[in-house]
Amino acid sequence: MVDGIGRGAGILAAATVCGVASGMFGIGGGVLLVPLLGLLFAFSQHRAQGTSLIALIPPTGVLALLAYAKGGYVSWKTGLLLIPGVFLGGILGGMLAKRIKPRSMREVFAGILFALGAWHVFSAWWH
Repeated sequence: MVDGIGRGAGILAAATVCGVASGMFGIGGGVLLVPLLGLLFAFSQHRAQGTSLIALIPPTGVLALLAYAKGGYVSWKTGLLLIPGVFLGGILGGMLAKRIKPRSMREVFAGILFALGAWHVFSAWWH
């Protein structure tokens, strides 16, 4: 865990890495920033998730979208179809998260990351 003066610099460094990853790979908040806030800066799982949302959705999401759109890499129809599900799912997920204990939340989060990571690794090797 980082304490004192280095905390602000550490958070800025972690955010920079996450911003680069978000722009390059479409990942950042859930995959990188949430674990980094928890592991390096002792944020609870709930606090890390909430903090990553405020940091990544408005600035990084819009800027990365513009860069990808300029390159012709956006399926607007699919993206627009995703919005209602993500919107309603985000509300439901936020309500459910309040009912889950922090340790259980971290365990579920880690399990999801592991499963998706393993799936991605194997699909990359076999395709």
